[in-house]
Amino acid sequence: MKKSIFLHCLRFTALIAVSIFLVTVNTGCGRTPGSDKPRGEITITITNGGTPLPEGQVDLANEETGEGGGGPLDEAGTATIEMVAVGNYTVTINPPPQEPIAPGMEQPAPQTKDDSRIPPKVRKIKTSPLTVEVKSGTNEFTFDLKEIQ
Repeated sequence: MKKSIFLHCLRFTALIAVSIFLVTVNTGCGRTPGSDKPRGEITITITNGGTPLPEGQVDLANEETGEGGGGPLDEAGTATIEMVAVGNYTVTINPPPQEPIAPGMEQPAPQTKDDSRIPPKVRKIKTSPLTVEVKSGTNEFTFDLKEIQ
């Protein structure tokens, strides 16, 4: 008798779990918020006096919508960011982060990276004069930091 009650409860629980799963999938609850917005891919090239900036982080921020994105610069001074929601963004550029050091490891001498090529004003959203308008499809932008000093 106890075994049949247990099996009945087990079947009922499985039925409820499957029903919840199907409702979630069919109503779109499993989707990422904002995934239905039009999106674009952007390529941003950063130079300083025409010379590519080979290290750094490019970030986008849309303060109205909260959307954003970012990516590291490669040796050609280019960052590619995919699936950016269409809209207007402020661009910030920051030096590459320092390499993390594992706890308990011998601390190496700090390696200072030359970040003088990145003006302080482009490192913060509130002061960066760099802006882009992202449209559907492919977008390409180039900024020369020498002009911003």
